[in-house]
Amino acid sequence: KLFDNSKTLYNTLREIDAASNDKSVAGIVLNLSGMEINKEMIWELREKLEAFKDRGKHVVVYLDRAGIDEYYLASAADKIIMNPEGMITLEGYIWGRQYYAGLLDKLGIGFTEWRYFKFKSAMETFSRKNMSEADSIQWKAIIDAYFSVTKDGICRSRKISSAEFDSLMNEVALFLPETALKYNLVDTLARWEDIDDLITGYEGENKALVNPNSLTEFELPNDDYWGKKPEIAIVYAIGECAMDNGIKARELVKVIKSLSENSDVKALVFRVDSPGGDGLASDIVAEAIKKCKEKKPVIVSQGYVAGSGGYWLSMYGDEIYAAPNTITGSIGVIGGWYYNKSLKEFFGVSTDLVQIGKHADLGFGMRVPFINVPLPNRDLTEDEMQKAEKSVKDMYHDFVSKVASGRNMTYDEVQEIAQGRVWSGIDGKEIKIVDKLGGLYDAINEAVDKAGLKGSRYEITEYPEAPWFNFDAFMPKLFGIDTQSNPEIEHLLFRLKFNGIPLYILPLEDMNSDFPVENF
Repeated sequence: KLFDNSKTLYNTLREIDAASNDKSVAGIVLNLSGMEINKEMIWELREKLEAFKDRGKHVVVYLDRAGIDEYYLASAADKIIMNPEGMITLEGYIWGRQYYAGLLDKLGIGFTEWRYFKFKSAMETFSRKNMSEADSIQWKAIIDAYFSVTKDGICRSRKISSAEFDSLMNEVALFLPETALKYNLVDTLARWEDIDDLITGYEGENKALVNPNSLTEFELPNDDYWGKKPEIAIVYAIGECAMDNGIKARELVKVIKSLSENSDVKALVFRVDSPGGDGLASDIVAEAIKKCKEKKPVIVSQGYVAGSGGYWLSMYGDEIYAAPNTITGSIGVIGGWYYNKSLKEFFGVSTDLVQIGKHADLGFGMRVPFINVPLPNRDLTEDEMQKAEKSVKDMYHDFVSKVASGRNMTYDEVQEIAQGRVWSGIDGKEIKIVDKLGGLYDAINEAVDKAGLKGSRYEITEYPEAPWFNFDAFMPKLFGIDTQSNPEIEHLLFRLKFNGIPLYILPLEDMNSDFPVENF
């Protein structure tokens, strides 16, 4: 069973590669029960399994309950085993979210959205009661890309026609075991405990199941190389762009600087999985990558999301790789202002002040009981609103200019595909904000090639040492309280923390709903 909380994506890809190169290995058995994994990693694993099969080896998948994404991964197998009490759903794809403008009204909280770019929708959650036309356009394109990748893979692997797949999805949708057999979605009904006998039946002889750690590659001696091997360093930027949370920009800059000065490190693979956030955090890391690139190759591998500030992190790479279903782009800036309308009065709280400076009272107000966050007494004046608008537009101009520099494009070329719009990896390659479609291993191979190590011995190192991608990092427990059971409050807390600060960010609530951890 390859999928549990101790595995990282890179480790699992490496294990599949090791099995591919091991002459004693005839195939791989995958148990997908309880798997938590996002769409982009599913694509990477599936590509690796396809390459494994191309070596003349077999893939067997066991599943119990599978949605369309899990089944897309399973469909790469030569044989799919389904639990007799399991089910498959081919539900299709949907994108949507909740809107809280009405809730804020009931709470007595005012909100002014600072939106000056058509597709930059990160504040729609609190400014609207429904989806804007621009948001509908961009996210429909994203789920179109998801569906195209998934449908093509399933149809090709299971020899199902396009029309038949559409019929199965729209007319049947839910497949209990016998129905899944009937429509050739699975090959056998059995329990995991029967796997040894099933493999013997498939292979025509008894085959022992072995742990990946026993593969030949992992049993080679570590001291068979004279001196220190050259390194390819994988550096992870995972979570929201923040100085001390998420990507932990302060620490990450030190890591990148150290690796850039380390003569043993011949190239960097910069793995970005971030919806953005604080522009300061994005900028200092991007500048560190830019300086590192002057000394050695830097190849960017974008994970499930590398948008807004996450794209800022990526833009200076020598090459940018993205999966077809990566969410990328969103080159834009958004801001907003929350203020008291009647909440303070509802609680019976009053405030008073003395001040020096025309705008000194702008952020002053009561601290909301129980959650201890400030809620300013007032909205911006017309003069202050003009200043806010200028700051957002100036920041946007700076962002577009830097993307143009990093991607060797003109300002107008970037501006045409910016405006905060998100793109799939497929479309990102077409508009030149992505160089190549591929995953983490493809980026590693590119780094090896650019470092001149092809055909040589080298080692892969990972920095910083940390568990991958707990998506709670996108929704931090602000102010020391645990609000995971109430995501609406969690989102509001995050917004209030950055009240009045323009952000390079995608909608956090969209990210949290669909992005499981990156170790599995």
